[in-house]
Amino acid sequence: MLTQIRHIQKGVLIVVTIVIVIAFAFLYSDFDFVQGAVGRQDCVVKVYDRCYRQKEVQKLASSYDVAMRLGMYDFAVVLFGENRKDEDRTNFVMRTIILRKEAEKLGIVPTADEIKEAIPSLPVFQQAWVNAEFVENNILGPNGFTDGDLAQLVKDYLSFQKLQELIGAGIAAVPSETDLRYTKSSQRYTASLVKFDRSEYSKDLKITEKAIKAYFDENTETLLSDPKRGFHFVKFTPKAVNEEATNEEKAKAELAFANAVNRAYSDLADEDADFVAVAGQYEGKKADFTMKSGKLAAFPAASPPEELAGEDAALQILFSEVLQLGEVTVPVATGDGGYYVFYYDTLDEPRPLTLKEAKPAIKTALESIESNQAVSDAASAARAKLVEALEAGKPFPAAAREAGLKPEALPNFSESEPPADFAEAGLVVSSVQGLGEKEVSPVIERAGGDGFMLVYVDKIQLYKDEEEENEKRTITASTETGVKRLLFSAWFNQRAAESDSVR
Repeated sequence: MLTQIRHIQKGVLIVVTIVIVIAFAFLYSDFDFVQGAVGRQDCVVKVYDRCYRQKEVQKLASSYDVAMRLGMYDFAVVLFGENRKDEDRTNFVMRTIILRKEAEKLGIVPTADEIKEAIPSLPVFQQAWVNAEFVENNILGPNGFTDGDLAQLVKDYLSFQKLQELIGAGIAAVPSETDLRYTKSSQRYTASLVKFDRSEYSKDLKITEKAIKAYFDENTETLLSDPKRGFHFVKFTPKAVNEEATNEEKAKAELAFANAVNRAYSDLADEDADFVAVAGQYEGKKADFTMKSGKLAAFPAASPPEELAGEDAALQILFSEVLQLGEVTVPVATGDGGYYVFYYDTLDEPRPLTLKEAKPAIKTALESIESNQAVSDAASAARAKLVEALEAGKPFPAAAREAGLKPEALPNFSESEPPADFAEAGLVVSSVQGLGEKEVSPVIERAGGDGFMLVYVDKIQLYKDEEEENEKRTITASTETGVKRLLFSAWFNQRAAESDSVR
């Protein structure tokens, strides 16, 4: 009897075990057992009538961040949506699925050898201090990526590139368009510049207390103190190399320095590490570098401490919206050939300013508004007078004197060779586009709120250039690349529309 009961119990246990396994397989599988039935709460997106659940979507979403960190910018941006401004990765997830499907339909399947060959060629590896260990510890690991996930992402990247080439196959630039673009970029201008300085219109302005109070009352919610961030930091400086060292010896020293920094960085950025304690272990003179550490009290981006004076690249990273409190930055190159690594440990949030605190900024803002309007009106009036005199047949020097202007002659320039040693060269070039000889540009606002300006074009000439054919070939290649990208985007957007994708 006992033996029979044991046999029965054993059978029941087997059946129960099977049921449990099937239940868990159903609950946690990424496969859509009900073909994307409407109302499924675990169906995050549906593409080609297949439901994709949370786990799969999260993995695909993280692929966007990994792709951006690896330098696959064109691929990531096109799939994310070139005009998107939000942080929602859902669009990227659905379009990645569509990319895979379309590549498969067209027989585009990158091989294992192609994937293996492509990985070291990724843009991220073109930086001297980046190696496989860095990518593993700081890009793949934090995003939950395995080697297999990386291989799949690179496969998608190669599929994207091959599809783009396939869709754009046979595209050729129209010769007349190349000639037009060459002429536009190479024709040289003889021109004069007239500046209207805002400072000339702000000297006699008087801002009243009443105006300041009114501005404060109208803008109280936006008058806030600057956010401040504080950091612990380390700075790695390479050991001096003998001036008589060979290029090979110098290259070896640079590589040894980069590898040593990577090893130290790996310890500093470990999620379980105490940044300050680890920094203490590396401080001082070591075999391949000298390292110092320190603390930067919370400061606003506009007023960096002396340690970071002139380190614009570092400040851009430190005040990036991407950097989160408690994170360690990647190594940031310094102006003297070293690297910084920062630990973001303090955040002082913006707070409302009092009238007394805001008064200097309000006064500056009102002076800027009123003086900017005054100089704008003066520039427009002067241009109208200048154009009127030119249309009456007067030569430019006489017309300028009559309008009370003091033009300055610009060095001969073209679109491809803007005026040399001139801070506003880009504005000058853009202002003459579409102008003919003896014409005046519209009034243009200068950078930094300095005022306004206009340009008078005297002559336009096209000189013979020995590099003309090479430049035209470059223009042709650039034009074809742009057209191919537009064609691919149009084709891919149509495929996406036909995929019946549902969020």
